[in-house]
Amino acid sequence: MDFCMNMNTKSNRRKLVRALFTVPRQRLDLLPFYSRLVATLHPCMSDVADDLCSILKGDFRFHIRKKDQINIETKNKTVRFIGELAKFKLFSKTDTLHCLKMLLSDFSHHHIEMACTLLETSGRFLFRSPDSHLRTSVLLEQMMRKKQAQHLDARYVTMVENAYYYCNPPPMEKTVRKKRPPLQEYIRKLLYKDLSKVTTEKVLRQMRKLPWQDPDLKYNSIHCVANLRPALWPTGGRGHHVVDGVLEDIRLGMEVNQPKFNQRRISSAKFLGELYNYRMVESAVIFRTLFSFISFGVNPDGSPSPLDPPEHLFRIRMVCTLLDTCGQYFDRGSSKRKLDCFLIYFQRYIWWKKSVEVWSAEHLFPIDIDYMISDTLELLRPKMKLCISLEDSTRHVTELEREFLVKLGKRRRESDFDRHTGMHA
Repeated sequence: MDFCMNMNTKSNRRKLVRALFTVPRQRLDLLPFYSRLVATLHPCMSDVADDLCSILKGDFRFHIRKKDQINIETKNKTVRFIGELAKFKLFSKTDTLHCLKMLLSDFSHHHIEMACTLLETSGRFLFRSPDSHLRTSVLLEQMMRKKQAQHLDARYVTMVENAYYYCNPPPMEKTVRKKRPPLQEYIRKLLYKDLSKVTTEKVLRQMRKLPWQDPDLKYNSIHCVANLRPALWPTGGRGHHVVDGVLEDIRLGMEVNQPKFNQRRISSAKFLGELYNYRMVESAVIFRTLFSFISFGVNPDGSPSPLDPPEHLFRIRMVCTLLDTCGQYFDRGSSKRKLDCFLIYFQRYIWWKKSVEVWSAEHLFPIDIDYMISDTLELLRPKMKLCISLEDSTRHVTELEREFLVKLGKRRRESDFDRHTGMHA
């Protein structure tokens, strides 16, 4: 993202191509990631893939013409890179099969290893693609005939057979489907297949007949399941347990703070927002959760905390997910004022994250997080004046707290006055 936005020039793209091509010959594990990077950049930088493929073709032809028996690691790196790019359809299937044909025409020594490496990388993809299946089958059969006709070393025989059966594996027995109890199968059918926006009532009627549980569900079906909860509320009071479970899940996620739970934490935040949309929770619960996202485990002096490290930005995603789900309903009355106050504190939290030493000119603040924040604030308060620095956001928070303390003192004096006049009366 940073390269596309800030360094997208022709010279830099050439440098990128050269850096990708000159990957160390021992680091073959990087080639799939480099190929995915090129595929990701291809829609907006097609010349990167074209230049890289052109260089790889030239390097491949150089090794074929030279016919030496050295630098096998470099040769394998080239053909493996070609195979990885072919799987992303950046290196054409025709050219890939032509490379294989050139290797089979002189099927000996290093050419055997290069052919097997190419087949192990992209052979199955070529064999199972309709437009290249026939040619790949012919070349595979040609390779097996050459293996039989030539008296190859046992090591080469093993490599050829492994490559062939990797591309065209023998038929295998079908895997046995896991057997589940009929009731569990029916519940899975209701939640995973039948549940949609138009079938909520039907699913609800069926679920009322079951010993209702809370199984896992698809992220896209969260709002549908939340729609079921109000109707299931009278059913044994399980609606309260669901809300409590979601809040406990969110709290536990902040206490543990492990990346493996991030997807579940996002789902819990969205689920809580959908529960509010269907009037299962009050707005006070939503605001307590929002403030906990930006305050739990955060040291007031700004020092690092293990519960919310400076470079950890996941809580911003949690806030944006929850606000995107139900924030549009906080548009009037006290809920609107509470959201306005929260957004001021939220901006201070964002600027505090941006001001830590982790981010620099070389390591910029993630632009996708900036876009997420902008989209959320644009959705909720399009005319809101945003803070431009940590000092600016801190000043707004101080003014807000001072205003609140003034109102609180005024109400306390009025209460004391009413109590005093009541005693004299």
